[in-house]
Amino acid sequence: MKKVSFFAVWALTSLIFTSCAFHASSRSFGPYSDAENFYKKGNYPKAIGKYQEYLSGNPQGNLAAIAQYYIAKSYGASGDTVKAVENYKRVIKQYPKTSWADFAEEQLELLQSSSQS
Repeated sequence: MKKVSFFAVWALTSLIFTSCAFHASSRSFGPYSDAENFYKKGNYPKAIGKYQEYLSGNPQGNLAAIAQYYIAKSYGASGDTVKAVENYKRVIKQYPKTSWADFAEEQLELLQSSSQS
């Protein structure tokens, strides 16, 4: 009886640990994940391309506002403030009732105050 109980506990524990383990590729969001990786590495042109690729396939996706925001951030980090401003305004216009629109407004204010200095 003890052997059966031990085996049942061992099997259940193994099942739990196996189900909790995730493979990295199972958490990938395709172009969006690629864009995040490029952004983190400072490769902003490739990040912009991948965020745009995500948006073209998922214009109303759960990550669309975030992707658009990070396109703007990537342009800003690359030194292209004109395109950064254009894309922050796009976030505000397309996703007005999101925290990403609030973040975009903050970034616009920062850009405007730094350009006046």
